[in-house]
Amino acid sequence: MLRIAFTTGCGGSGYRLGYAPEPLESDEVVRVEDVRIALDSMAASNLDGAKIEYDGEENGYLLEHPDTVSAVWCG
Repeated sequence: MLRIAFTTGCGGSGYRLGYAPEPLESDEVVRVEDVRIALDSMAASNLDGAKIEYDGEENGYLLEHPDTVSAVWCG
């Protein structure tokens, strides 16, 4: 299943996409067409306006959101 988590850092906020065998206990699980998606609580409440597409060339999913900030993360 696809898992989407909301992330924050010193450079801004965004979303982390990854694959998970099972959702976490606190995740909300939705189904879009044939894809199960696990959302952490912040992602579930902040994805309005998001567009998720599968990119066959990259063999993965891309998420576009009008409120996502692209930034360099501190570390």
